[in-house]
Amino acid sequence: MNFKRLREGRFSKPQSENLSTDTLVATSSRDGRKSSAGSIFRDWSRKRSLTPNGARATDLRPAEPSPSPSRRCSSPSPGPAPEMFRQLGLHVIHQPGTAPVLDIIFIHGLGGDSQRTWSKDTRDPNLFWPQHWLPLEPEIARARILSFGYNASFLPGTPRNIYKIGDFAKELLYEMKFSKDHSGKDLNIGKVPVIFVVHSMGGLVAKKAYLLGQNDETYKDIIRSISAMVFLATPHRGTNLAEVLNRLLTVLFQPTRDFIADLNKSSPALEELNEQFRHIAPKLSIWSFYETLATPVGPMKLMVLDKDSSILGYTKEISRPLDADHYGMCKFSSPDDSNYISVRNALSSLVKTFRSGGPAAMGAQMSEEIKDLEKLLAISSSPEEDLSSVRRSWIPGTCDWLLHEPGIRSWLETKQESCVTWFCAPPASGKSTLSAHIISHLRDSGIACQYFFFKFDDPSKRRLSTFLRSIACQIARDIPTFKRSLTEFLNEGLKPEKAESSVIWKKIFESVLFAMDLSFPLYWIVDALDESDFPKALLELLRSVTSSRTPLRILIVSRKTEPLSLAFERLASSLPLELIEKEGSEFNSTDIHALVEKEIKYVRGGNELRQRVAQVVESRSQGNFLWARLVLEDIVNCHSEDAIRETLNDIPSGMNNLYRRMELNILNNPREANTALARALLQSTICASRLLTLKELSQALKPEFPEMLDLRRTIQDVCGHFLIINNTNQVTLVHQTARDYLIKSPSRESFVDPIKGHEEFFFKSISVLCDQSLRVKLTYGQNALCSTEPFIFYAATSWMYHLRNMRTASDEALDKLVKLFKNLFILTWIHALAIVDHLEMLVKAAKVLTTFIRNRRKLNSTKNPLLHRLSDIDLLERWTTDLIKLVGKFGRQLILDPSAIYKLIPPLCPEDSILHQQFHRPESAEVVIKGISNTSWNDNLAKVALPNGGQAWDVTCAAHILAVLGSTGTVYLWNSSNFTELCTLQHQEPITTFCFNNRGNRIATYGLRNTKFWSVPSGQLLSCTPNPANIKAMSIIFAKDDAKVLTGSDDRVIRYLHTNNIEAGWQTLKNSLLKESSQIEGSIINSPMCLAFNGDGTQVGVSYRGFPLSVWALDEGYCVGRCKRAKAFRSDKARPSSSWFAVDRFTWNPVSGHVIGLYRDGCVFRWHPVTDENQEAQSAADEVAASSDGRLFVTSNSDGTVRVWNFAYFTVIYQLSSADLVTGLAFSPDCRRFYDLRGCSVNAWEPNSLVRFSETEEFISEEASEDQSPTSISHTSEASLVQYEAATVVAVARGSTWYCVGNEEGAVDLFDTRTEGSIQLFKFLNFLSVSQLAWSHNTTHVAAADLGGDIFVKRLAPSQVGANGTTELKSLASPNIDLDGRGIRDILFNSDSTLLLVISEDRGQIWSLNDEKIIATLFDQDLKRRWLQHPTQDSKFLGFGATDSRVFRWQDFSEQPRLYFQQDHPHLDSHIKVDSTDNHTLDVAELSLGTNGKRDSNLVVNRAMLTQDGRHILIQAKEITSQGQIVKRVLIFNTSSFVPDEEDVLSTPLPYAYIPPDILSRIEVPLGILSGSRLAFLNRDLWFCTLKLKSTHNYDELYQQHYFIPRDWTSTDGLEQCCMMEDGSLLCPRNNEVAVIKFNFEGFGF
Repeated sequence: MNFKRLREGRFSKPQSENLSTDTLVATSSRDGRKSSAGSIFRDWSRKRSLTPNGARATDLRPAEPSPSPSRRCSSPSPGPAPEMFRQLGLHVIHQPGTAPVLDIIFIHGLGGDSQRTWSKDTRDPNLFWPQHWLPLEPEIARARILSFGYNASFLPGTPRNIYKIGDFAKELLYEMKFSKDHSGKDLNIGKVPVIFVVHSMGGLVAKKAYLLGQNDETYKDIIRSISAMVFLATPHRGTNLAEVLNRLLTVLFQPTRDFIADLNKSSPALEELNEQFRHIAPKLSIWSFYETLATPVGPMKLMVLDKDSSILGYTKEISRPLDADHYGMCKFSSPDDSNYISVRNALSSLVKTFRSGGPAAMGAQMSEEIKDLEKLLAISSSPEEDLSSVRRSWIPGTCDWLLHEPGIRSWLETKQESCVTWFCAPPASGKSTLSAHIISHLRDSGIACQYFFFKFDDPSKRRLSTFLRSIACQIARDIPTFKRSLTEFLNEGLKPEKAESSVIWKKIFESVLFAMDLSFPLYWIVDALDESDFPKALLELLRSVTSSRTPLRILIVSRKTEPLSLAFERLASSLPLELIEKEGSEFNSTDIHALVEKEIKYVRGGNELRQRVAQVVESRSQGNFLWARLVLEDIVNCHSEDAIRETLNDIPSGMNNLYRRMELNILNNPREANTALARALLQSTICASRLLTLKELSQALKPEFPEMLDLRRTIQDVCGHFLIINNTNQVTLVHQTARDYLIKSPSRESFVDPIKGHEEFFFKSISVLCDQSLRVKLTYGQNALCSTEPFIFYAATSWMYHLRNMRTASDEALDKLVKLFKNLFILTWIHALAIVDHLEMLVKAAKVLTTFIRNRRKLNSTKNPLLHRLSDIDLLERWTTDLIKLVGKFGRQLILDPSAIYKLIPPLCPEDSILHQQFHRPESAEVVIKGISNTSWNDNLAKVALPNGGQAWDVTCAAHILAVLGSTGTVYLWNSSNFTELCTLQHQEPITTFCFNNRGNRIATYGLRNTKFWSVPSGQLLSCTPNPANIKAMSIIFAKDDAKVLTGSDDRVIRYLHTNNIEAGWQTLKNSLLKESSQIEGSIINSPMCLAFNGDGTQVGVSYRGFPLSVWALDEGYCVGRCKRAKAFRSDKARPSSSWFAVDRFTWNPVSGHVIGLYRDGCVFRWHPVTDENQEAQSAADEVAASSDGRLFVTSNSDGTVRVWNFAYFTVIYQLSSADLVTGLAFSPDCRRFYDLRGCSVNAWEPNSLVRFSETEEFISEEASEDQSPTSISHTSEASLVQYEAATVVAVARGSTWYCVGNEEGAVDLFDTRTEGSIQLFKFLNFLSVSQLAWSHNTTHVAAADLGGDIFVKRLAPSQVGANGTTELKSLASPNIDLDGRGIRDILFNSDSTLLLVISEDRGQIWSLNDEKIIATLFDQDLKRRWLQHPTQDSKFLGFGATDSRVFRWQDFSEQPRLYFQQDHPHLDSHIKVDSTDNHTLDVAELSLGTNGKRDSNLVVNRAMLTQDGRHILIQAKEITSQGQIVKRVLIFNTSSFVPDEEDVLSTPLPYAYIPPDILSRIEVPLGILSGSRLAFLNRDLWFCTLKLKSTHNYDELYQQHYFIPRDWTSTDGLEQCCMMEDGSLLCPRNNEVAVIKFNFEGFGF
């Protein structure tokens, strides 16, 4: 059920405060004393006679409500009470500073009020205890508190209403779902647990709401979140006084109330409510408080509710009496009131229960936004799991000593100052438990904290990037403002799971968190820093914490090591640091004593023996918790006193000695099989790439060790205490020291051989992937396989990890690799990776294979040449290329359809690729491609052309948006994932510079006169402000968390604009900026050549023709430094008395702060303005751009050469050679590709070198170091761009196998798909591009036009066609058309090929091919249409626009009545037939028109055709909305609709076929309609799709995707030329060729 009401003011009409009521029978008078029901009515009667309008003047003044942190307009209750002043709706009365952990909602009872019900004296606002007392309670402080008011008044003067308890319940649900806070934002109730605190009838309202919402999808999230109800004197079974109250109203001539009747003892409404509620009540925590004192009712005192009516009597219900009457159950005199304490304690207990599990306990209530954020941050496991795992070992009463440590007490203070506290202690001394205790203490105190447990046994939790992502996610969970900012920022395109930790720190923490000014500190707890891969790197990052506006108080817990000590010393120079160092055994002796006391009671024997055991264990533990716990476990398992004494005597002191004893126990096991099993278990646990579950480990042990009946118990029995199983059923080592002992033993043979372990894992993984049945298993889906055979996905994602760690290139490993890569198993492996969305593993595998091949070649140098196995090595080497190309070329398609790897991708791969050669079988292929020479991979990912041949001036990108600045003052936006058009931004004047904001959802464009701000991708213009006159901005940037925009201009002035105050206009930042006062010999200061801001907008660099490059600090206004040229590179061109040289272009490294620049004499340099570091490399360049992670930069030269550089090594890792001038460069946000501008197009390049580079792991092994050496270069690191004359237009001959192709050089060729032959039809002598091609209807004539307006026509002699495969061509006279300098837009033959229509911008002309002259001309501005022969009348032709079709006669160009398209939204009975042989009919679709219902001038038809089945006309209209968005529409008309009866034409609009909106939104290029009424089109991801046009509404079953076109095959212009033949073959232009793609439609219902 959905409840809708008009939202009105917050309060109903006022009345005297004396008339407000709080309870069933009593209210509060002005002096706070109770009044009986009778006195209420007597008082009301007396007041009515005092004034003519029935109330005293003073009674009409509304009382002031008590202060509230949240004031808003709320919807009114049902049944307004005009004489009353009361707070209606749902109000926030306490909002915690951090994200609330739960919501507490107060609901008053009969005659009550959302505030006064809960106040003992309404004159004292401080007695409103839900607002003023509860937030002071530590347990409750982080809860949001709300109060709900509804009009349940029964006082005289209140109009009669028919509302019942159910109506109030519906109102409550509505308010919880749709209410807003004081700022107009949704309350979002349902995201966290909800507790109801209800008084009297309010309890019945809450119960009814809980019932009503059970079966309403609208409120499902809210109902799931309701977790507890606290009842205060609720009449669950009614009260006898309800009937008395209604009688009293009748006596006073007042209307009775239905909701009062509901309260009668055992009323049907209550009985039904209780019967239904008992079935769902077990889901809730229920507390019931009942009254014990009588309530004054008139001259008497009566018990309003007895105990039986106030409690439900459920099994888990908690009930308690309060020393109060019915009125006083919800009103308390002070925080020391015993009744208040009882209610407060109940709430504290409930809050603690729901918070004890943190976010994990909230389950379904967790915000969807947080879940989406976890995906963006690639959070694979919750930190709550680690916390609960550690917390399980905590013993009550332990760890409290830490809270009294002076250093910890100082750290816990809420000072507005950032600091770091380092707690260090010996190994196994309980440090992680101490960390967990601190976390729990902060939570119990209502303080938000973020934490991370580094894990030695989990590679992912050893990485610094994992730590940073987890902390960021936790802050977002606790701080809503940070969550919003972070979500927007991540949508810019940064992929944190693949980014370096320094980039994450800078982009997320420094740019977002540090810019926030929170009123409270953030507490971080970092446990086991010494177990991190790079602990020193974290401490280095923390040096920048001093710049954070929000104080960060960071506690780091670890062992003390020499490298860490040095790193902390360096950190102390930047940040306040306190060291808490614990040594020896005294600091945790009380905790170890508590552990011993807990476990000793399980030891067999008498008290004397137990005491002795306790003394020995405590004295010998030496502060080592792990030692004490393991020893106690051994002793507990002893069955006699002698065994206990023997164990005490045998157990050595120290962990290594204890480990040795545990190892000997395993080795001395009488069953050798158990020893072998223990070794296998330990080896698998140590060598796994991540923690294995019991199920995965069991499968990894097969077939050597059959499946165990109970692996958990087996591990405990055979592995001693080395292995433990955590709360997520993952197997791990007991401690890091155990791992070190097992694999690092200098004095003996290690029990576990890691090299052997990795080898066995590798062999096992390959064996699993080479299972013949795996392909069938993958069809079951990821979830099914994860539950039955999870090791499959481990093997798919981890075999390369084990191969890398084997460190040998053995024959056995080569055999396994060849088996995988030489057979169909390789495709099955790729299929598995696509299912789990881990295609990046293909790149990692390629890198590991490259290292393996290099090692194998080294090994070959020592072997007999006959044993070199060169063919196998060559096989693997070729796969290293294809694996990477698969990710770039087909990654998106594989994610959409993982099974495409088997039949769709092999034929699309180049012929020389190993994938194509191994798996493409033309004789059985579903997809056959002809007409192109697809021999080798290229690095081009896509080519996008600007509309109308516009020149591209600049390029930038953010998130998934690619933005290109055109020469006409227009910014074009494309989706960078599939390169579909998004929108265009029309600035309406030349733009000098533009940029995205930091979050990627705004663009600023700076023109000659105005600056405009746009929302993207919507294209909405947000604001416009005038620019300073005659000033040209050279650079623009958003700064200060997008609050400010900075520009640098050619007048050497830095200006700023506040984005929240655009009206203030541009202002000068500092007059001293860029004003050079020092004199440098030989220098001349003029207008800047180049000006650029650094990444965070704190510095600006400026270069001149006659002055050195200078960098200025913006906030301080001083010159940071000037670039001096490195001595080794100074040439004779440098000024003899100086060390500077003019810099042409430069950019900033956004991470390191270096300037990367270009000298005129052909050198690239990097220079740091602070350290003055300077390095150069000889390489000519004109353009330069840096990647967002600072690891790469790209340069281009005037000869068309593009080079990508490794910034760290300052060496070229990729070079692209071409003859085209490059005018702009940019990297994608993920740094895997770069874009360049060439003329009117932008190219996307994704070379293997960049993909490999982007996949470098955070830790660098010896092999990885070699891969990253400056001299290493891939065999694909150089590429050349082949020049070609692109195909510009394609036309298919109806009813034949012919098609024509025109190109940029003015040539037109005729192709035959049957014979695969071709001949040249035309060659325009002016070498201009062919712009138009047209076939006659009977395919006997073909015409072509070029951009210069020349037209050629040829006739294909019928007598010479077909017999011998040759065609006789006859040239006809070229039409002499008067174009008046305008281009040709369209050409069209009439039905008998005797006339040719030529359409230009403003005129149409009909040329007679027989008479060789123009027979008719029409001058008209409305000719920008698509033209077709009339489908039913040979004497006419049609011009299709967006909303109508113009009709003309061939003989004289005379216009007939227009055919208008149906514009109104049709009724269900409005149909047209699509297929005359099909009995089904189609609904008519609604045409997209402007808001006024008239044709939008920006809606133009860009495609029109008579479809392949001859029964339909299809048009596509392209609309550019007022906001610049690109919207494409498709209309399909049945040719039978174009009836010859002209009277019908005038009276009946043309109907067109219905296409569901979700299908319509997918259509990128409509191709036509095949037999059987199947609409064929290319979708936005370039899949060839079909849709069966029928009247049924289940279109999903009729929609099919068959195959796809690789995005790099065609440009955006080429995509528009794609067309389809009658047999379904697709023609797709690819460079200078046209691919003919045939698909086997058998089995698809064709």
